[in-house]
Formats: sequence, structure tokens, C-alpha cells
Amino acid sequence: MTSLKINLDDMTQALTTRFDIVEGGFYLDTETGDILLSTEGLDDGDLPEDLEDNPRYRLIDPLVSHESFQIMEDFVDSLGDTKAASRLRDALNRRKPFRQFKDTLHEHTDLSDAWYAFEQQELKRLAEEWCEENGIEGVIL
Repeated sequence: MTSLKINLDDMTQALTTRFDIVEGGFYLDTETGDILLSTEGLDDGDLPEDLEDNPRYRLIDPLVSHESFQIMEDFVDSLGDTKAASRLRDALNRRKPFRQFKDTLHEHTDLSDAWYAFEQQELKRLAEEWCEENGIEGVIL
């Protein structure tokens, strides 16, 4: 099998988008490396009719909330014993921790770039793990 070139931004979107209101999902085309979006109500004229049944297309399950939460905890742990880490850790222990984390992060603008770089690196790692678990030789670009 040749190594597929998979777009990191597309894979990141597939891993981080959850469809709660409409039915839908992202699929990896294991022949081209393209990521296809299928959603209820969207004109799917360009999608293969056998998208859900053909083994060529693999559904990409989005991360569950505890995996996203773990990324935030790992980032906080990477900051060591700092005041910013303490505030972010406190945010994660409050009601609506995802919102609290983002709000607290934006109070520390010097950490925003570090967070987004860390998150991107972790999402790339998870994308590579997904490929490996699904028997796909993928190069995430």
C-alpha cells in the first residue's frame, strides 16, 4: 500500500467536529487521502453513493470530550508550577471547563500561541494514531 497524504487541517476538523443536531460525519478515502464530509441536509451530489458501505471510505469518529479535556490537562502540566498553570488548572475544575479554560487562556495572551501549537501537535499525534489503528499508512501534512 502506498502512503496516503492526508491534510492535517482536514483531519483535525474531522477529529474535532461533533454532529449533535444533524446526522453526519467525515470519511477518509483510503485511495486518495481525501476527507469527505457527509451531513444530513447537505447536497451530497459529489459524494459516492456507497460512502457508508464501501470499505474504501472509513468513518472518522470525532474525539470524545475526555480526550479533548486530556489535551488541555497535558498542556497545563507542561507549564510546570507556574501561576498561569494554577489558573488554568482551576479553570478546568470549574463548571463548563472548556469555556473556562479558553477564557482563562485568553487572559494570558502570552500562552495563546503556546496552547494552539501544543493542541495542533497533539491533534496531529491523534490523527497518526487513528491512521495506525485503522491500518492506514498515512502521512499527515
